[in-house]
Amino acid sequence: MSRRGWSVAAAVLLPLVLAAVAVGGVLFLRQGGFAPYRVPRDSHRTVASDAATLARGEYLAHLGNCVACHTTRGGVPFAGGRAFALGVGTLYSTNLTPDARAGIGDWSADEFAHAMRNGVSRDGVLYPAFPYQHFAGLADADLDALYAYLRSLPPNPQKPPENRLAFPASSRLALVGWRMLYERPPGAAPATAPSAPDARGRYLVDALGHCGMCHSTRGPNGSLPAEGYLAGGRIPGLDWYAPPLDSRQLERYSVAELAAYLRDGTSPHGSAYGPMAEVVYAGLRAISLDDATAIAGYLKSLPPRPEPAPAAAGAEAAPRDAPLANGAEIYRTYCVDCHGDDGQGKPDAYPPLRGAVAVTAPDPVDALRIVLYGGMPVTTAGNPRPHTMPPFVQTLSAGEIAAVVNWIREGWGGRRSELGRADVEAVHGIATD
Repeated sequence: MSRRGWSVAAAVLLPLVLAAVAVGGVLFLRQGGFAPYRVPRDSHRTVASDAATLARGEYLAHLGNCVACHTTRGGVPFAGGRAFALGVGTLYSTNLTPDARAGIGDWSADEFAHAMRNGVSRDGVLYPAFPYQHFAGLADADLDALYAYLRSLPPNPQKPPENRLAFPASSRLALVGWRMLYERPPGAAPATAPSAPDARGRYLVDALGHCGMCHSTRGPNGSLPAEGYLAGGRIPGLDWYAPPLDSRQLERYSVAELAAYLRDGTSPHGSAYGPMAEVVYAGLRAISLDDATAIAGYLKSLPPRPEPAPAAAGAEAAPRDAPLANGAEIYRTYCVDCHGDDGQGKPDAYPPLRGAVAVTAPDPVDALRIVLYGGMPVTTAGNPRPHTMPPFVQTLSAGEIAAVVNWIREGWGGRRSELGRADVEAVHGIATD
């Protein structure tokens, strides 16, 4: 390029670069500048560790579902190492036991609170798979109780494997840039958790429960924009769909039914499967009826989002090859005994399909996964003898699974459904024909 060409390029690009730096600087200052990245020194602040505080901390750990993410299958609770397969590689959860080398044994209460609220520890910036954006709203007293409880656990020296992430996700410096672009700091956290039911429900949903991590619609590069709040979406790394949480989606539930569902994992309108079943078993089954009712009341108070467009009545069906045209026959052969001719299931035994979330959802992945691999509602005090859904991955071909899911979603979900073999094989990971 000639000298004149470089001059022209500089004249064009320099204002853009300066503007980007200015915008980045403003966003950086809005997030507190360097303050969130400074790990506080130990103030030697004493945190109570009496029986009541430890019991409170254990209860809060259930509410936050900490053990599910920080425990490998069959492993030591809270010792970390659970793998999360993301689009940019694999992330492993940390050890939360009080081991001095592998865990948080030599962390001060101030360091713990800072990591929870700001996503920064002595090891650097934490990945946003850890829901610090939600935990930023945790009350001081709740953070102290959680810290005391985790410090009371038996120490375990297990170190999680090193994260295996592609660049630039592997760079902690790049994480700072991601935060500058996509994070918006919440308001100041309360000193104590609210007790009024409405405020308590929102606090449990938005802060400790971090429901938005699964049930919100993601923005660019995995961000959580405000307009996607609890609007539903595919759960990163898990390939399940989490439905929207608002008054329209939850209309068929009474507050009492929804509260019971949170604690028991089942209701007259369906049962929890997949990640939600894990959330119930590992955490929510231990919460009080008052807290479950507060959560249910808050969710049912949220304004409805625009209703998805229904299937076009009388629309001409797209041509399907022969194996996809026999969904009704497959249903009568394999499904009708449990779910009935009308798709209503059987009370206290088999869940209804008519109007079920997996059937009405815009994303069919949950329905495909349940037909492929089956499922078992969680065993809880309110559901002591759950009925198991058998897997059909070795019984039906990919085309047959697509056909029966299409038939169910169109007949009982109001959804135009055009799944084919490739869709089933994409979920299964291998060809099943």
